[in-house]
Amino acid sequence: MPASVRPSLQRPTSSADAVDLSRRLGADAAYIAGGTALQLAWGVAEEERPGVSVLIDLLAGALASGVEVSVPADGMPGLRLGSGARLETLRRDPRLRVIAPRLAQALDAIGAPGVRHLATLGGNIGWGCGDALPALLAAEATVVLAEGPILPLAEVLDAARTAGRPVPLITEICWPGRGTACQGWSVFEKVGWRAAFSPSRLTLALEARSERGVIAGARVAVTAAGWPARRLPAVEAFLEGRLAAALGHQEQSLRAVCADELVDSGRSRLLARLLVGHLACEAASHGG
Repeated sequence: MPASVRPSLQRPTSSADAVDLSRRLGADAAYIAGGTALQLAWGVAEEERPGVSVLIDLLAGALASGVEVSVPADGMPGLRLGSGARLETLRRDPRLRVIAPRLAQALDAIGAPGVRHLATLGGNIGWGCGDALPALLAAEATVVLAEGPILPLAEVLDAARTAGRPVPLITEICWPGRGTACQGWSVFEKVGWRAAFSPSRLTLALEARSERGVIAGARVAVTAAGWPARRLPAVEAFLEGRLAAALGHQEQSLRAVCADELVDSGRSRLLARLLVGHLACEAASHGG
């Protein structure tokens, strides 16, 4: 990269300093952690190179990288995950695989080992379309922002997307504990384009309860390569109260709802088929 377009590197030692730098430099600066997501936007041609003059290195001390088990008085164990944690470190953590198996499954599906050794959970979220996001959104994860508030991840992503601005700096991700285990559906699936490196065609996460085969409390979240992650409230409302075993007969109606939310006929058909398949399969395995 020519010196004239090579960004300088700043290494703040606290999240407050990182936010201050970002505010002062504005569009001339970008956060960087493992750098794997940022590099996807870097082309070979000069005009495709980074349009920033400063990279703010978040791994010099601005972000926590640990894993902490949290146990509320009235619930089951949850997790507090430092946003600077490497994906491979999290993927191998036995506590995460027990408490947050769908998140562990999502991490299994992200890149190759070399990518996971570099990439961070915060970076996967900040990218906006990382494969970990549907699992986090379906679980109703919350996040701690560098500027203080603890907010639902869905709210943070929706606000950034609506305003057309980057996701604010996140320091921790909180995976909630659940008060009681119940029969239902807990699904993560990534559909890619090919067997080797596979950009996501659609990544789906679903959490729902089964009340005698009837769907309750459905939470559906999706993303795809270049397509921001989000919850799908209209799809969730459609599923609520429906008999899972009979959903196959309503696939055309479900597809129409999916199309309204995704505005993509190919992905809406795929999403409807995945939902029908997972929900009906689980219902059949429990006799309803």
